[in-house]
Amino acid sequence: MIFDFNPWQLNVDIDLTKQLYKEVDYSTDKTANMEFIENLSLEQQQFFNSLGVDLTKIDVDKTIYDIPKDEETPASKIYRMTVNFFIRGKILALPKYQKDIYSDEEVFGKKFPESIKVLSSNDEDYLKTFDNGIGAGIVFKHPCFHYDNEIFNEWDCGYILGTILIMKDM
Repeated sequence: MIFDFNPWQLNVDIDLTKQLYKEVDYSTDKTANMEFIENLSLEQQQFFNSLGVDLTKIDVDKTIYDIPKDEETPASKIYRMTVNFFIRGKILALPKYQKDIYSDEEVFGKKFPESIKVLSSNDEDYLKTFDNGIGAGIVFKHPCFHYDNEIFNEWDCGYILGTILIMKDM
């Protein structure tokens, strides 16, 4: 099924994604997963369900940073949650900055598919995310930089990585 998540376009195999989560549990801290799920609206949960993603089995990592007091600022704490989830399928279109990264000789070199559309050409689009109201938004990418697994060495590996960064002052 084709999804438009500006500036990405994905062809998602929902059944394969559901099967993936039946077979593999990427979670490392179930309480972090539950905290993430509990903070999602019903619409946000339906977003993940529509892709076949099992939120109880995704990789959710949270940390609280203690920022010490200095001459100009008081001591503070910053909460950070990183959420990574896999989708089975193909990237059909992406922002220009990702094409530039994936076209690097050390990544995929000349193997980067010409069939993939570049949906933006503005240099400021490197800040663009798909905004569904969660944290700083979602970035969709190839998993090759984030997971050391031979299956991700090929461009058309059949996996897409979604990443969300949530940060707030405490």
